[in-house]
Amino acid sequence: MGERLQRALKRLRKGDLATAEREARAALRAAPDDAVAHNVLGLVLAEQRDHAGAVSAFSDAIRLRVPFPEALINLAMVCNRTGRHEFALRVCDLALAASPGNALALVNRGMAWKGLRQLAEAKRAFELAGAHPMARFNLGHILLLEDDLERGLPLYEERRTVLHTGAGLRGRAWTGDARPEETLLVAPEQGLGDFLLMSRFFATLADRFARVVVHSPAPLARLVATLDPRLEVVTTLARSRWDAWAPIMSLPLLLGVRRLEDVPTAPWLGARLPEVPRERPRVGINWAGNPAFAYDAVRSTSLDTFAPLLAIAGVEWVSLHRGEREHEAEARGLAQPLREARDFLDTAAVLRGLDLVVSTETAIPNLSAAMGVPTCVLCVKDVDWRWTGWYRGVTVCDQDVPGDWSGPIAKAAAVLARRRFGARAQPGA
Repeated sequence: MGERLQRALKRLRKGDLATAEREARAALRAAPDDAVAHNVLGLVLAEQRDHAGAVSAFSDAIRLRVPFPEALINLAMVCNRTGRHEFALRVCDLALAASPGNALALVNRGMAWKGLRQLAEAKRAFELAGAHPMARFNLGHILLLEDDLERGLPLYEERRTVLHTGAGLRGRAWTGDARPEETLLVAPEQGLGDFLLMSRFFATLADRFARVVVHSPAPLARLVATLDPRLEVVTTLARSRWDAWAPIMSLPLLLGVRRLEDVPTAPWLGARLPEVPRERPRVGINWAGNPAFAYDAVRSTSLDTFAPLLAIAGVEWVSLHRGEREHEAEARGLAQPLREARDFLDTAAVLRGLDLVVSTETAIPNLSAAMGVPTCVLCVKDVDWRWTGWYRGVTVCDQDVPGDWSGPIAKAAAVLARRRFGARAQPGA
């Protein structure tokens, strides 16, 4: 591999995607038929969420070198991220024919079966991949979906290896024992929704330690500080001291949760206001999340998808979306009460006054469910374990066909009709 490609990979690992792309394209200009250069460019474009460009680059690599199992595996990865699971299966077959038993090919095969909700096939693929951390991590996902926390939570710990969880943190990793004389640091990981999901355990931690320092993402800090006065909530660790640390997604395992019945589900964040009679139910909707998320292409949609819901008369619809798609709400004349929100404490104040939240899988339904606001989560066909018993008052509105949002929208409309205010919500003309 030439120096330019080595530099491209180095910059890719450091997250400098612009420089990585420049180096990869320079290598291709010098050697247009270099299959490895096309593969490296595909990796960069995939990280930039340019999925079409990545598919094209990987396809060129596969055309120029036969066989090229690494490029086939990368192509399957992008296909899974964009919901093309059946095609990903065919690509994995080619990769496994070229490299029998390849663990990453088996992981991507498992991801494809999982995306199609063929869980037995997915588990078989992950098990065949053996001790590979990605395989064990994703096998843990499936076991959690099946409410097998006894086996699922330990396997889910493989994410520490996959995601380099806790890298650079001083002190020892907490192993679950009570330390009434010590200070525990709760370290964030993954997204805002996961932080909200696990914040239910913070008060329990405060019972077991002299001090609990919660390293919170800035948008959540003021909200998390309302949970328990014993918590020390910080957004930087510059001045903090602790004896032991724990990644936030490890809290159920460390606290001895072994069954779904052990998970506390009573609302714990931003107590909801008592329901008040009003002429029309007020329903908040959100259709898209963070575009930087690897699977955002399948998780998010457009506001046009919600058209059948918005056609229901007698409902006050409000947008809960923040970000690059706010113009879609403007085009439909929807109220946008979160426009002035500084953070999630302000967001909670808005959600507190809603009768129902209908949202794709973002931080919004995690917050509304944690507050006890009735919530419909619009899910891909591959339903996530977080929505299947970890929250009260959540209705999973999942896809019947991968990529088809009409099923989730119809299920959410049925929920709206069934609620006590549903008699006032009638289909529009």
